Amino acid sequence: MKKQVATHFSRAGSTYAAAADVQREVAAHCAGLVPVGHYPVAVEIGAGGGLLTQQVRSHATWERYLGLDIARGMLVPSAVSGPGEALIVADGEAAPLREESADLLISASTMQWYASPRISLPANLRMLKPGGRFALCLFVRGTLAELEATSTETGFGSVLEMPDTDLYTSILDAEKGIECSHRVTDYVREYPDARSFLRQLQFTGATCTAGKRAFSRQRWESFRQLYECRYASGCGVRATYRVLFLWGRRA
Repeated sequence: MKKQVATHFSRAGSTYAAAADVQREVAAHCAGLVPVGHYPVAVEIGAGGGLLTQQVRSHATWERYLGLDIARGMLVPSAVSGPGEALIVADGEAAPLREESADLLISASTMQWYASPRISLPANLRMLKPGGRFALCLFVRGTLAELEATSTETGFGSVLEMPDTDLYTSILDAEKGIECSHRVTDYVREYPDARSFLRQLQFTGATCTAGKRAFSRQRWESFRQLYECRYASGCGVRATYRVLFLWGRRA
């Protein structure tokens, strides 16, 4: 699954920035959770096209920055500057950093892809030094609920199975020394039609799921008609993205 995720996002490297309007807005809100200040060592998981990096730069500084992304094609060299900054191809679930080595940990729209969040998320947080800050956001259950319901009913397509908010909040509650706040926000987007909506997802690379189904014109037509009828909006059709924000510090 991880290899597929990397492949899908790498293929979307040239279209991601223009298509990722939800991710861009989410990144801006996540960046706002990082306190103004200087962080000697900053780490970003899922650096992608630099959407979050650019936003955090407006009010935070660092001496060293390491941006990780599992998809080589998503890493944009222009997102970093200076000898103290680097981008590397690496899985956030196997981040190449020691415990207590970072002063800031940030991540946006990435950790929903974790295979073992109960293990990996605490490991990520343990990279923080005492007093280190973190600001994370990820998509949770309820994201693309319209797509999931229509796919289930028509047999066309599938949606990534995402954990519920409670899983992540319980993980952080159980992690010793972590002070954390959280909130959940729904972002609703409108698209001209079902085809435009699916194309937008494709351009962001967020199309890798464990439940892919064989394409057929009949199933597609059933999907299109049902989606456009059931989830019609003033300007076409709607889609909902549910985002969990987690922010705080290691005591």
